[in-house]
Amino acid sequence: MCPQLSNAVAVVTGGGRGIGEATCLRLAEDGATVVAVDVRGDDAEATAAAIERTDGEGEAIGLEADVADESAVESMAETVVDRFGRVDVLVNNAAIRVEPRPVTEADAESWDRILGVNLEGAAFCAKHLVPHMPEGGAVVNVASNGAAVGRPNWSQYDATKGALVSMTKDMACDHAPDGIRVNAVSPGWVITEYHLPDDEDEAEAFFAAKTAPHADGPGILKRAAEPREVADAIRFLASEEASFVTGTNLEVDGGVAAVGKGLEWDSLS
Repeated sequence: MCPQLSNAVAVVTGGGRGIGEATCLRLAEDGATVVAVDVRGDDAEATAAAIERTDGEGEAIGLEADVADESAVESMAETVVDRFGRVDVLVNNAAIRVEPRPVTEADAESWDRILGVNLEGAAFCAKHLVPHMPEGGAVVNVASNGAAVGRPNWSQYDATKGALVSMTKDMACDHAPDGIRVNAVSPGWVITEYHLPDDEDEAEAFFAAKTAPHADGPGILKRAAEPREVADAIRFLASEEASFVTGTNLEVDGGVAAVGKGLEWDSLS
């Protein structure tokens, strides 16, 4: 089991934006030392700077790395260990999308890229960081409810996330003797920068509308999530509060996986 988060060194990939940024901020609130890793180095550094502005105790740094490049991951891991001596929490959040299409129209280049980031990237990070968890630790892989719910044209993305859920279970078996717990979270629709209009006022209105319950909203709760809501779930799985939880996949999707795309609003009244 990992130390208390107040003493933990946490590495979060895809930490420059969206769920990853929210996770970095959330872990820092509990006093963790946070390493935000992102292919966009400026975004990773901005996350670290935001943490330092809001938390006077926890240290934070931003590092640039493409998780699909094993040599870059190895270099990142060396930097983390040289600076902090160990790792306690790894959040494999980095992921990309490719243009949605059926497998009959998907080319080798898009398969190589999405598998490289979404699946191999998580494996590379675990390969080079998990061995530096001498006192045990926690790994949280960020999957998707697309691994559980069929939808047209998303075979490539959802295949990587389904494989990540499966890999999570096997990793849990592999590393339990070392005191390392491995779990996954599967978010549904989360409103991040990816979805927002460019205009600031329009973006604020869009975010408010989609994260509030509405008639055509997804799942049982009939709305999208805020990044913080997924970050809270990741924080739970990374903490001692989840000391008896391993090899599981936590659906954080407002009930989409339970019922499919959604229910008619009237059926909830």
